[in-house]
Amino acid sequence: MSASTPAEGEQGAALPLPTPFAASADAQPPQPWHEALDGASSLLSPISSAAYGRSVSFTAKGSLLAHAGGGAAEEAATSGSSAVVGEARNLCRLALPLSVANLTGYLIGTIALGIAGRLGQFELSAIILGTSIFNVTGLSLLMGFASAMETFCGQAVGAGNFRMVGIVFQRAILLTTIVAVVVAMVWTQVESILLVFRQDPLLSRAAARYIQMSIPALWCTGMYEVGKRYLMAQGIVRPASAVTLVGLALVPLYCWLFIFKLGLGLDGAAIAVDATQASMAALLGAYIMVRDGHQRGQAYATWHGWSMEALEGWVTYMRQGHQPTHPYVVLIREFWLPFALPSVVMVCVEWWTFEALIIMSGLLPDPGLTVAVMGICIQSSGLIWMFVSGFSMATSTRVSNSLGAGRPKAARLVTWTGGAIGVGLELAFMAAVVLLRHHWAFLFTDAQPVIDLTASLLPVFALSLPGDGANIVLQGLLRGSGRQETGAITNLMSYWILGIPLAAYLAFKQQLGLYGLWWGIVITNCFQGTVMVVIALRFNYRLEAAKAVARSQAHHPPAGAPGSDAGGDGGGDSSALREPLLGERLEQGLLAPSADA
Repeated sequence: MSASTPAEGEQGAALPLPTPFAASADAQPPQPWHEALDGASSLLSPISSAAYGRSVSFTAKGSLLAHAGGGAAEEAATSGSSAVVGEARNLCRLALPLSVANLTGYLIGTIALGIAGRLGQFELSAIILGTSIFNVTGLSLLMGFASAMETFCGQAVGAGNFRMVGIVFQRAILLTTIVAVVVAMVWTQVESILLVFRQDPLLSRAAARYIQMSIPALWCTGMYEVGKRYLMAQGIVRPASAVTLVGLALVPLYCWLFIFKLGLGLDGAAIAVDATQASMAALLGAYIMVRDGHQRGQAYATWHGWSMEALEGWVTYMRQGHQPTHPYVVLIREFWLPFALPSVVMVCVEWWTFEALIIMSGLLPDPGLTVAVMGICIQSSGLIWMFVSGFSMATSTRVSNSLGAGRPKAARLVTWTGGAIGVGLELAFMAAVVLLRHHWAFLFTDAQPVIDLTASLLPVFALSLPGDGANIVLQGLLRGSGRQETGAITNLMSYWILGIPLAAYLAFKQQLGLYGLWWGIVITNCFQGTVMVVIALRFNYRLEAAKAVARSQAHHPPAGAPGSDAGGDGGGDSSALREPLLGERLEQGLLAPSADA
């Protein structure tokens, strides 16, 4: 029986994202266990929605149930106020649970630091130094690697190529483990490195011990982020939110147990973080295993067991003239260089810029005051960033799904709707920060000099938010389309070539102090936000849709397509498959020049 479009009521429950591909003959609609699993996670989610809870994987379901011409029909309906409102609703349903997960994860570290700080000032300083090194040299790298999944998994889901989603998931697990091992090896020498930078010997030894005890947390956090993006590409976002809420409840218990009950002190603080991150990774992994186990044999199943294909790149890029290439070389050349490495740069450049601000604030007169105020501002920026980044992830997912489905107009609609939401949120946060600046500073400290200087600096800090909002959300367009190298270059140019030197010049040469540092960031964020708007305006959605289709279908055809190996070991020559699929879309008008006018 051929696939058909969902019933009207079902469309209201799921977020539709059809593809031009017909579903396979044996494709079955989701079974009742889908509703049970998603309903269980929704009980733990603070943002429950009855309609949204009816579908576990709306993108996969929409891909399978769309008929061959449905993509073109819906592509023509991506204009007008109703389309914008509908897309805004879809983005919010995806983004809000992700924002909750991001914020909760951020608060887990804050709570752990606050509890461990009761050990004493020396231990608190060691944990702060160790956490900073953990974030800069470890976590930022793994977050960058995980974000590379947003391109491959999202486009594969949009193209109906569900098997490739599981292959990319395996590849991400492999690369995350390799990077975690390399970072752990470097961390064995961190005490010597800190001494080279003339840090206090006792503090260096304590911080090094804390970092080395936190190695399990690094790998577990990486596994959690990989699993979150694996589900996110399929439109499943609530389990990650639920898991972080569980982690938020567990972290004070673990801190009490290991720090105070067992008397492990500084080691106990690290072990408590290890246990929290391990619990979160295990819970999310268990959900993925149960869900994928129930999906086994379905046309939309993404997990087909461990495969050596995780060591390979897409055949479109892997074989040139059918000459064999070593899989590890392919992994580096076709995944690391064009996608994973630029993703890491995108994350690290902005992250490290704010670490540089803390260092520069310590070089100003009265560093005890200036570092405290800068820390409050950066902590505030981090909280806002975590919330808005949920919309960036949602934008990336919807863009990649749309491009993989050969729907450039839909991708454009997602981009501008998400960008407008991001800037609107930052404007709201800007107003709130300015109006509540005295009360906001009091949340962090009761020292009056710190409160006064923070309150006077927050209006300048607030001016940096709108540009940052445009940058955060519109970078989801680059991740969703596989244009991470563009984001890496623009971030490098804006933050390191312009931002840090300008902030230093204003702070020290013009003697503006903390105000100069933040005016440098205000100018940088406005510049970077403008650059991202220009990129989005000039973005060739039709070309990127064609590239996404080729990338997603080069190795594995979608379920039910000719040469598909779904449900067996069939295959066929993928290079011969690629061009007819692109030609089919050109015939349907999905990628024709007039389609994106």
